[in-house]
Amino acid sequence: MFVYIREGDFLRVKVPLFDIFITFFKIGLFTLGGGLAMSVVLRHELVLKKKWVSEEDFLFEMSTATLIPGAIAVNLAFLQGRRLRGFIGSFLSVLATILPSIIIILSVVIFAEPYFSNPKVAAFLKGCTLAVTGQLAYGSYVFGKSQLKDYRKIIICAFGIFIVAVLKLFPAWAVLSSGLLGYFLLKDQE
Repeated sequence: MFVYIREGDFLRVKVPLFDIFITFFKIGLFTLGGGLAMSVVLRHELVLKKKWVSEEDFLFEMSTATLIPGAIAVNLAFLQGRRLRGFIGSFLSVLATILPSIIIILSVVIFAEPYFSNPKVAAFLKGCTLAVTGQLAYGSYVFGKSQLKDYRKIIICAFGIFIVAVLKLFPAWAVLSSGLLGYFLLKDQE
């Protein structure tokens, strides 16, 4: 059972701290591919399955997490944990997100490194790479489907893709210039 608390203009679920830690730990443990791949799993768990966060709030914080320097998964965990339980929620969600990686990396260095030259292990890792590519494609579809419902938003997205794919500029330039274009094209919508 959840307790709902009023915070500002919205009603929020007060999620137990243990549930926050376990949820983010499982996500950190079972997600391959980094922050963007993890964002799809986070959305599934927090928005669709547990209904702790609304779709709109998740997408807003996803865009914020990509703008803040640092790992997207950690930034997103921090923002979602803060939304769920304030500072302690953000601390626990970040700790739970990075702890599995620390444990796995140390285990790999200690036990598995000699096996990386094995062709079967190399084939497995190539398969993992393709699975992560599929996760990223699915994430693009999910986020694009919910966001690209207006011709102005499609223009902004295409502009960002153009900067990275055609002009081959650093992705930060795509984010900054698309944000500026978004300001001028979408400022009358709010």
